[in-house]
Amino acid sequence: MRTTKLSQSIFLALTGATITLGVNASALASHTMYNTYNSTSTNINETVTDGWTYSDGSAKGASEGAVLNPWVGTVGGALPFEYIGKSALNWAAEITRAGDTLTISRADAIARYGLTADIDTGMGAWRDKSGPGGTAGVGWAHNVDIGLFRSTVTTDVSINLTAPNNPDAKFGVTLFTGMDTGENYNHHARWNQPPLNPFTRNNPFGTTGVIYKSHEVNVDANNAFEFTAEAGKIYSIYIGGYLASDSWLSGRDYYNMTISTVPVPAAVWLFGSALIGLVGNSNRRNKTTV
Repeated sequence: MRTTKLSQSIFLALTGATITLGVNASALASHTMYNTYNSTSTNINETVTDGWTYSDGSAKGASEGAVLNPWVGTVGGALPFEYIGKSALNWAAEITRAGDTLTISRADAIARYGLTADIDTGMGAWRDKSGPGGTAGVGWAHNVDIGLFRSTVTTDVSINLTAPNNPDAKFGVTLFTGMDTGENYNHHARWNQPPLNPFTRNNPFGTTGVIYKSHEVNVDANNAFEFTAEAGKIYSIYIGGYLASDSWLSGRDYYNMTISTVPVPAAVWLFGSALIGLVGNSNRRNKTTV
């Protein structure tokens, strides 16, 4: 009898979890969110400039007269994930089911919300080729796009980038855990300039609470940046053009970023093994007591 009850309990727990996950997934599907700074039309080719305001709307660091840039895809136009930092965010994405795919792009912003978005990056923003052969290049906060990512489930993530206006574009991607919580974001900061500012530096651009995790260069349609996102953890993703120009100002790429996710197999097998072990232990206890 106890085995039957245990089996029923496991069945109810599994079906209950499935039902709960189904409700959550339908209530809050995986989605993208965008800052509406400079979002004034549905012209996908509109020229806009990254980062010239803080996230609170103050222009170039001005402390007065700030008007919060509303967001689309969030409740009431609020900043995503209760963000309180000063870094000028361009976008955010949330995955609620492993296996879902999202696209960050101007086209996605227009399709979802009816406005274009400031989704572009300087061709040399992640690191320019100002040094001989690009070996001593410099990265700049100018025209680096910053986004936040969160998954409600642990999942493997692959990021690919393309530029509709530049088929040869290559991108640098840096992943940080956490998000900016400080007041000292510096739009004019240098980064990715070893040894003074190594690739692995925490808190670039004067941020607070942004911890380096990994990076990848030459990211494009065929070469992905990959990482495992832990459930509920917030990540900051910095994107810029890589060695495509001598200056962050010499050109911009209007990128499309595809975020693909797949379930983490180890977690599934561990969960299944735990259930099998639980049932097996119960059966042994029942046989002993009979």
